[in-house]
Amino acid sequence: MDDELEEISDDLKGAEILLKSLVGKGSGDGAHEEKKVWLAYLTVEKSVALLKLYLSIESPGLFVTIKSGPKEWAGLLARASQALADGLRLLEEGRLEEALETLRSSRNCLRVVLRDRRKIRLRAARAANRTGR
Repeated sequence: MDDELEEISDDLKGAEILLKSLVGKGSGDGAHEEKKVWLAYLTVEKSVALLKLYLSIESPGLFVTIKSGPKEWAGLLARASQALADGLRLLEEGRLEEALETLRSSRNCLRVVLRDRRKIRLRAARAANRTGR
């Protein structure tokens, strides 16, 4: 494996550790857990971008609908963790295009969790502003 791919692999191993620690805890609810989700998401997003650059592939992502909500977060984190582990394995096996698609799946799950958490915070802030008037 050359240096660029090894750097991607090392980054993903760190993100994998973060996600595994969250999967054991549940939904990633709480500020500390959300920070870990952000760090994992950013690492996977960066790795996807670097892998696309390495492969000289620029394919637009497909619109994906993923069921979400607080009750699904634990499942989404588990899916993201598994996809990340699979993507890392594929990367290390040299199956780069498959790794790219699998890592995109992990990233998408993490993005949904983060998007939903943001929506909940915004709703709570709006409600607090309404009651504080």
